Amino acid sequence: MDLRNNFFDERQNFDVYEPRAGHRERFAKRLKNQNKFKVRRRRFWIAAAVLILFLGLSVGGYQKYKKLEQQALLKPEIRKTQDYFAGIIEQELETIQTEETPESRKLVEETMSQLKKLEKDYDKLLKDFRINNENKALINAMIENFRQRIQLLEFTKQQLEEIKKIKNTYYEQGQI
Repeated sequence: MDLRNNFFDERQNFDVYEPRAGHRERFAKRLKNQNKFKVRRRRFWIAAAVLILFLGLSVGGYQKYKKLEQQALLKPEIRKTQDYFAGIIEQELETIQTEETPESRKLVEETMSQLKKLEKDYDKLLKDFRINNENKALINAMIENFRQRIQLLEFTKQQLEEIKKIKNTYYEQGQI
């Protein structure tokens, strides 16, 4: 009952009059302007997305270019050695990434982190190598860096195998 009384009490506040002349035109104009604003906003976001994509690709392309440029400056024998080790490392990485499981994710992430550190060290060695006119000690350090990366990946593969064996043992015993 209270709602009904409240409705009748507020009756004089309702807008029951006809709108002024030209109301529909003014309303249509506002709607049209609002749509223009939405189109402008959409265009802005599209332009921003394209710009971000372009910058991302540019940075990635520049880094690849720099790496290729660095490789081109090396003597053929050194480049062959680098390509050989890089191929082994790439192969080991693929093996590790295919054998990754939820149980071993942390191990793989830690390995990737250590690999990135070793790659940064290698880049510094490469830079020093160019500056110091192909110092033999730097060549040995570069090869040692590759060996460390390969040993790290082999160790990680062994750990992944151990995790797999333990998991299979628990599964066979019905403890999982």
